[in-house]
Amino acid sequence: MDTDILLQAVVQGLLIGSTYGTVALGLGLIYSVSGVVNFSHGDFLSLAMFVSYALYAAFALDPYVSVFVTFPVLAVTGALVYWTLIRPVISGHLLMIIQLTLGLNLILQNGMLMVFGGQPLRVPSIMETKLLIVGDIIMRWPLVIAFCASVVLAGLLFLMLNRTDFGRSIRAVHQNPKAAALMGVNVARVRILVFALGIGLLAIAGALLLPGTPLHPSMGLRYTVITLLTLVLGGMTNFVGILLGGLVIGLSEAIGTIYISGILGMMLPYLILVVILLFRPAGLLGKA
Repeated sequence: MDTDILLQAVVQGLLIGSTYGTVALGLGLIYSVSGVVNFSHGDFLSLAMFVSYALYAAFALDPYVSVFVTFPVLAVTGALVYWTLIRPVISGHLLMIIQLTLGLNLILQNGMLMVFGGQPLRVPSIMETKLLIVGDIIMRWPLVIAFCASVVLAGLLFLMLNRTDFGRSIRAVHQNPKAAALMGVNVARVRILVFALGIGLLAIAGALLLPGTPLHPSMGLRYTVITLLTLVLGGMTNFVGILLGGLVIGLSEAIGTIYISGILGMMLPYLILVVILLFRPAGLLGKA
């Protein structure tokens, strides 16, 4: 029985951890070309979920369908935020960007509180209650879909970075913005498009996480912390490491919830992060 419970926890952790990795990939992309650590990243994810809720309330759209609306909305929002707020201070002190994104955190959180109220909300989905049973393992279909979608998104991202001109421009700006500009790369354009893409990915992640997840305006803080944990654990700009970090966080969350009760169980991902960074200060696959 204990083996079955452990196996169930491992599967659950891997499924949810893949989505954490997808959320962190967006922030990893943004950081790799602009050096911006967005402390409001989780609140943009929360915003995507609330936009999906609004679409469900107005048009009864399933979250998996509403993503075709939320993705362009979030991408345009990300581009506007970068161009109007972040671009003017990107060359300034790091603390300015941190304070700016923390301010965005408060604006988004309180804005959603004003519009949607403080009561927990939910968005029903056709897949919400469906289960996939494989032997003794019981999996919720939304998590299986999230895992498959995360793998596909990661594959498409790697193809884009390695096989397209835009991807090569991203890598060039990441390695040396000045040299990239001398070679004809429009650095400002690359940065705004990557910021839009990084925020747009949150619309997809939001749709994957939404079935069965209660919505509350303050939920973004939790996802911001998880994203930062995953990003640091993976090595900041190593995308394979970020995905691996998401799986580690998901596994530790699932195992901690089952085997360690109370606050200690919730602390397990942080303890694992500390232990790994003691031996790998640059992250799992990061460069020293």
